[in-house]
Amino acid sequence: MLQVVSACIARDLPVYRVTFQSLRRFLPDAEIHVITRKQDFPRFREACGSELHLWDEATLLPGMTLGQLRELPLPFFPKGAGWYFQQFLKYAFVDVSNQDDYYLIWDADTVLLRPLEFFDEDGKPIYTSAVEHHLPYFETFKNLFGVEAVREFSFISQHQVISKKILKEMLHEIEARNPDQPNWAWAIMKNLAGEGSNLFSEYETYGHYLKLRYPGDYSIRKRKWTRHGERGAGYPPKPNRLPALAESYDFAAFEAMFSMRNRIKRFLQRLKNPGIAKGYAEEA
Repeated sequence: MLQVVSACIARDLPVYRVTFQSLRRFLPDAEIHVITRKQDFPRFREACGSELHLWDEATLLPGMTLGQLRELPLPFFPKGAGWYFQQFLKYAFVDVSNQDDYYLIWDADTVLLRPLEFFDEDGKPIYTSAVEHHLPYFETFKNLFGVEAVREFSFISQHQVISKKILKEMLHEIEARNPDQPNWAWAIMKNLAGEGSNLFSEYETYGHYLKLRYPGDYSIRKRKWTRHGERGAGYPPKPNRLPALAESYDFAAFEAMFSMRNRIKRFLQRLKNPGIAKGYAEEA
């Protein structure tokens, strides 16, 4: 049974409850998991029901807590720490998941609009190509593995099939290259490179490691999706407007940074501080 995992908190529920229903509809055989704060469990249960599997973010990643991460003297911290922590939690799921060879990372703010295949006819995982190119992700990749990633496309497409064997190998390699660090998560933080608030991507790191070490073990497809689902279905998404969106896209993201309230907030913040970072650090 394919397990689908997201990391989010209660304030994400206006979108995630729609995400959850879309996954239940179009991936009926999947087992859906959320990593969140334990105090938020009741709200997730109320919104999504007992079929949702919940994991406490405070205990999922041994050796690192969000509070510890916030203490690092990095730009845009402590607020920006949550953005890194939620990425590490999705990697950490590899140690608590079932006996299947794969699991699926799914962004909590992304609504599935149509049935989607995640493995090709040969059983290889399918990855959706994207166009994003954020240089610090690749500078950090080089620090972690001592080799440059050959970027032909981006792996940042709101979801990613994870081979447990390959992810464990990758995390072990990160630890082996950083014996002075307590674990792979702290090693990643040590090797951050570039400027700005967002210096690591779980999607680009795993995807380009797979591309580097196992170039024949996956398939790439172009799919129709949008990061601006709010333009077609509002924010939070209105279920009765999703069928029209599905005529054009396979899935759509509804990112909080694009909600009208946050657009106004961010505009006012930039007026006060023109140097403020663009991205997710403020939202984490």
